[in-house]
Amino acid sequence: MANNNTNIQASDTHEVALQQLEPQPTLSIRDTIQVANLPNVMSDWIPALLGYLEQCGAQSAGPIFVRYHTFEMVESDLEVGIPVVDPAPGEGRIAAGELPGGPAITTWHLGPHDDKFREAYARMGAWLTEHDREAAGPSWEVYYWIDPSQNNNPSTQHDPSTWRTQLVQPVK
Repeated sequence: MANNNTNIQASDTHEVALQQLEPQPTLSIRDTIQVANLPNVMSDWIPALLGYLEQCGAQSAGPIFVRYHTFEMVESDLEVGIPVVDPAPGEGRIAAGELPGGPAITTWHLGPHDDKFREAYARMGAWLTEHDREAAGPSWEVYYWIDPSQNNNPSTQHDPSTWRTQLVQPVK
């Protein structure tokens, strides 16, 4: 999993860091959804994942993530997941999987997922260009503002100014 430092300062949000990640077992739900329906999907999938985590006895190894396998304005293939300490079997729509290990760049966004959120992705894109590197698979967002132990989800987060989101992009 990416760096678990949640004590991020506003000045840190403009940095892009190259890290070496270890593979991370996960449980997740993946589907192609209408982007306009994303809040409803998150409100359904996160409690389903957390309920299954409790049901199967798996232990969370970190916060909820969303990995975009494709991102389009109308419809996107996305995966909502949670890292687990040890690999656990999936069931039904919940699949066992893994976030990849290897080199990755990361950056942070503090606050709501508004137009400024795109700036974080732009920083990573600029870093790739500047360092003559390429993406190696889909990126993901780690939602440090969703506490799996509290079984909460975005619909219960009333103060977006406190949100801390880490963006992770594997690189070649």
